[in-house]
Amino acid sequence: MKYISFVVPCYNSEEYMEKCIDSLLIGKEDVEIIIIDDGSKDKTGKIADRYQKKYPTIVKAIHQENGGHGAGINTGLKHATGKYFKVVDSDDWLDEKAYKKLLKEIKHIDTDLVVCNYVYTYTDGRKEQTISFVNVYEEGKVLTWNDIHRFKLTQYPSLHSMMYKKSVLDKSNIDLPKHVFYEDNLFIYLPLVNTNTIYYLNLDLYRYYIGRADQSVQETQLIKRSSHQVLVSEKVCTAYDLTEIKNKKLRRLMTRECIFLMCLGVVFSRLSFTKEGEKQYKDLWKSVKEKNPKLYHRMRYFSIAAFVSVPGKIGRFMMKIGYRFAHSLVNFN
Repeated sequence: MKYISFVVPCYNSEEYMEKCIDSLLIGKEDVEIIIIDDGSKDKTGKIADRYQKKYPTIVKAIHQENGGHGAGINTGLKHATGKYFKVVDSDDWLDEKAYKKLLKEIKHIDTDLVVCNYVYTYTDGRKEQTISFVNVYEEGKVLTWNDIHRFKLTQYPSLHSMMYKKSVLDKSNIDLPKHVFYEDNLFIYLPLVNTNTIYYLNLDLYRYYIGRADQSVQETQLIKRSSHQVLVSEKVCTAYDLTEIKNKKLRRLMTRECIFLMCLGVVFSRLSFTKEGEKQYKDLWKSVKEKNPKLYHRMRYFSIAAFVSVPGKIGRFMMKIGYRFAHSLVNFN
């Protein structure tokens, strides 16, 4: 039995993908590793084939036309056979000690969602930063949404911390947009309504690498690709009528996620300081108002998303100050 299906979307990843894959191979026959060669132009495909040849019962190498990170996840979902499904980006890796503890524990639990900690690992000498959820979830116990506590400002659901049961993802009809960055937020958000049980392990499992100049979380790239952030924000904010979510704590978490993504869409549109950027964030608000008026009212008048959306030069100044403060809390780029 494969307990975890790891999907590794790769595009021109020859310089760093082996470190990632080698860290996953520690799981041996308990896991499968699905390497998605997303139309790479370097040796990524050959490296993937080499791993498949050497570990035929563990590694699957899949080659496809370039469709972006989301297309890689979509393909991985179609081929995954494990009980749980985890995306690991090709420049990241798993901590060996934490990974072994996870594998030992996961054989004895049955839950819709597994949550672990993750660690920001920087290349510029900054101290590593761990995002722990020990204050949110009680460890070693199957929980429901009623059992969780409030998230801090620096904590939010993420691809790095969460591992869904494959059946939950199947039920959620995940189909991520092609050639769009930041679609992982949609991947994390959509299955929440089909998640009833959570299990937390206080393990610093996922090592999130920060440092490549072309990385999607670098500020210059976030501004350049603000239209992608807006698209994902719009899809998240219009996916569900949150007033229909019966569980209060889950509804609060999903509302918080919508506000967070709305802020990102607005901030990185406005940081371009262009007319196009101003129009972009205003169109985002307009779309949410038309498709999800109840959520729009909640965000427009009773959230920080309204603060970063104040029009004019004063509004842009306030927005920039707010962004710098948030960046000082979490060094995410």
